[in-house]
Amino acid sequence: MGSGAGVRTRWAAVGAACAVVLGAGGFGVVNAVVSSGEKSVFVPVSPIRVLDTRDSAEITNGTRRLVIEGVVTVADGSSQLVVPAAASAVAVNITATSTRKNGDYGFVTVFPCMSESDAVPNASSLNFENGVDIANALSVTTSANGSICLYVYGTADLIVDVAGYFVDHDHDDRYYTEAEVDAALVAKADTVDVTAALLSKADVTSLLVPNVPSVPVSIGSVDDVGQYTSIAIGIHGNPIISYYDVTNADLRVASCTDPTCATVTTRAIDTTGRVGTHTSIAIGVDGNPIISYHDITNADLRVASCTDLTCATVTTRAIDTTGNVGRFSSIAIGINGKPVISYYDPTNGDLKVFSPWWMAGGR
Repeated sequence: MGSGAGVRTRWAAVGAACAVVLGAGGFGVVNAVVSSGEKSVFVPVSPIRVLDTRDSAEITNGTRRLVIEGVVTVADGSSQLVVPAAASAVAVNITATSTRKNGDYGFVTVFPCMSESDAVPNASSLNFENGVDIANALSVTTSANGSICLYVYGTADLIVDVAGYFVDHDHDDRYYTEAEVDAALVAKADTVDVTAALLSKADVTSLLVPNVPSVPVSIGSVDDVGQYTSIAIGIHGNPIISYYDVTNADLRVASCTDPTCATVTTRAIDTTGRVGTHTSIAIGVDGNPIISYHDITNADLRVASCTDLTCATVTTRAIDTTGNVGRFSSIAIGINGKPVISYYDPTNGDLKVFSPWWMAGGR
């Protein structure tokens, strides 16, 4: 087998399964297993070619490493984000052409790898004959550096098309019992006609899902905080909010630990001078937040680039220091994975746009 160094391992939950038997008494479920936790979900994409060795050199008894996550150079020479860095595996179609066997055998092995020197697993993903084009679709786990390797025994040109990828998510296969549904119907009998022959999906949802509080939740109740807010939803599904701390004149971030911000962690991001007005927050392709904001003291546009999902650590720097700039900023992540920032230049009365070239992948 190939080297296990650097290859990501993930716990895959067993989905709900049951065995059903039929007999004189009707049918009954004899076994049922439910699960919750991390589980992979397939995300399809419009097929895109990420490798075509016909444009370079064929592979002979060797390995070709292919970086497949993040912003990569695809077969047409452009840079695109096809598979995000958070993916756990990729669905690809591999085609071997201009094939020549090595003696009696010719095959391709596709596997996760950190480098081309990683050991090749004792397995084949595709077997080929001399001069016969052949393709195969397969799913491959990606390594910690977002790579897969393609080993050819014999000689072949390889074409790789990405059809989708897998990402992990938190799932729950548990279900409501008949007794729980009956109890909910009785409890809600004053608002729902339980004698009706049919209940809508909305009726059932309202009965079984706990009510979400309709009143606002205070996030930062100490000092005068909350001006110039901007909110984004992280890859963990929870909100993260940038805002200005008026009392301390700082840029702060509130990182929610659940979708409704019932619990939250707040922290100062930039405390040098009077900073943090006119904030805007986005989530980079690496899953980490990036924030644009105004530096009042120096009249600059600044950016805070978080190095983790909740901004526990962060790098800040000035982006535009020409005159009085940086008010009313708005940030977005481009298709190339880099941030693009629009903002107001009061000195010249101009709308400005800036895309930091050094922030590849949103960092």
